[in-house]
Amino acid sequence: MTNKTVTTEWIRHLIRSGDTSPFYNTQAWAELREQKRKIEHYECERCRRKGRYSPANTIHHKKYLREAPELALDINNLECLCEKCHYDEHHKAENQKQLNEERW
Repeated sequence: MTNKTVTTEWIRHLIRSGDTSPFYNTQAWAELREQKRKIEHYECERCRRKGRYSPANTIHHKKYLREAPELALDINNLECLCEKCHYDEHHKAENQKQLNEERW
């Protein structure tokens, strides 16, 4: 874990360089991630809204890091997700059902 001071400008630099992994290796991210997981009782928030239980193994930025680096460490921009919900979030286009079936 890096004890680097996390600033919006540093995150923007990482985004421009194409590698945001240094942000995800900071102490600040690790602490905030654990805080959010505790608040949500280590449960997937989306599954819970649907009346199901799934353990959350991912902390997701609601407004993506690349789109809103100023919200990188804003706990209100984070969501606890299970593996499936996180996958579904990042693969929305693949998961959409076709409106009509092509028949030739």
